[in-house]
Amino acid sequence: MIWLKISREAFHWNGIYKFIAACLAAVIIFTLVYEILFLSKEREIDTKMVDQLDKERSQAELQALTNEMDPHFIFNSLNTLNHLIVNQPEQAHLFNNRLAQVYKYFLINKNKELVPFREELEFIDSYFYLLQIRHDNKLQLHKVLDEKSESLLIPPCSLQILIENAIKHNEFTDANPLKITVQVNEQYIKVSNNTKPKPYAVNSTQIGLKNLNSRYKIIFHREIIIESTRENFIVKLPLIT
Repeated sequence: MIWLKISREAFHWNGIYKFIAACLAAVIIFTLVYEILFLSKEREIDTKMVDQLDKERSQAELQALTNEMDPHFIFNSLNTLNHLIVNQPEQAHLFNNRLAQVYKYFLINKNKELVPFREELEFIDSYFYLLQIRHDNKLQLHKVLDEKSESLLIPPCSLQILIENAIKHNEFTDANPLKITVQVNEQYIKVSNNTKPKPYAVNSTQIGLKNLNSRYKIIFHREIIIESTRENFIVKLPLIT
């Protein structure tokens, strides 16, 4: 209106309407752009918060699952060590060194989600040595690996849980030893053992395999595969590279 007064142009409502329409369009467009940017930023912040909470929840669950390791192992190992100290002092010294390596691995990797597969195998060598001493060499461990094994990752103590599970649920003798095989193929780390169930009911909480499956679901969003036949018990762990 001031412009019309100064310019002395003829007054027309059409010009006013066009001006109002242009202002409304500009306001609507700028408001929409602002709201889109603002809400996108808010959504990004909310997503980060949800992801952080999910990560913390997963870490808490993983820590709880890691703490469910069998507490009887150290008790049995100390009993074996006590027997060796009295009867076989030299072997007791070697047994003690291997036991120290096993618990060093436990302590170092307790809070880790994944460790190199080769480190897990080195740990299993020491762990299996302790088991063979305890069970008078009635156990056999075979490893079938390839070059891919060097780049694989695995949740710590996964193989230990499977070996422990095999020993707990099967009987074995010198004539019929328990044979455990660790094999790597294109899709899985396969751990198998021959089966001869114990003739009596085993007092088991079944925490081991549930623990392992939950850890894979939390870390990798995949589940382990369990196959059981009359001759063999097989657990397949998805490959993590």
